[in-house]
Amino acid sequence: MEILELTFQLGVFFAIYGFIWFFVDLGFMLLNGGKPRSLVETYFFKGIQYVFLVNVIFLFSIDMNSGSIALANLYPIIFILALYFIGKFQKSQNNVLMLSRMGLATSTSKFNSKYEIIIIILSLLVFIGFIFRPDIANNVVAFWFKESILDIESTAIIGFIFKVIGFFFLMGILFKTVNSFQYISESLFTKNQRKDSDFDDYEEIS
Repeated sequence: MEILELTFQLGVFFAIYGFIWFFVDLGFMLLNGGKPRSLVETYFFKGIQYVFLVNVIFLFSIDMNSGSIALANLYPIIFILALYFIGKFQKSQNNVLMLSRMGLATSTSKFNSKYEIIIIILSLLVFIGFIFRPDIANNVVAFWFKESILDIESTAIIGFIFKVIGFFFLMGILFKTVNSFQYISESLFTKNQRKDSDFDDYEEIS
């Protein structure tokens, strides 16, 4: 039950953080005069977004564990974070494929699977790094994001909307987990069937 509550709560945090980051990123774009970003610039800002996300989630995870920093207690959070980033990666990839099929994709597409994987791995490593250097996680920017998230979550109507999003995030994680186990079990079953079939063929030849 605790893992379900944790997944739901993280889903709410992810949604609110994404909402806040939309306006932060919009501010950066306005400061740049609204000029289109290059691929490198796009992933530079996405890297900043992901790093501060794991920073904020680390702060929340400490609160959830009553101030305790133990790797064993953080395993579920790291797992959920990884699933979240993978989901974002798959969504971006699917959007590019859909646009490509519609003939709308261009050479200026701001998606690069290599860069996506790099920033996901780096972000997860940063989260693990905070376990050994929690003092770095205690910075002004992260605290601002954290307080902003809590303020929005406590708001009646808007907070409820994000809790609904958190519920759907929980459902998505559950479906992905079930599908993963189903895929693994089917793969193992198919593999065993092939071995049995090969063995039967050998007996017939003998």
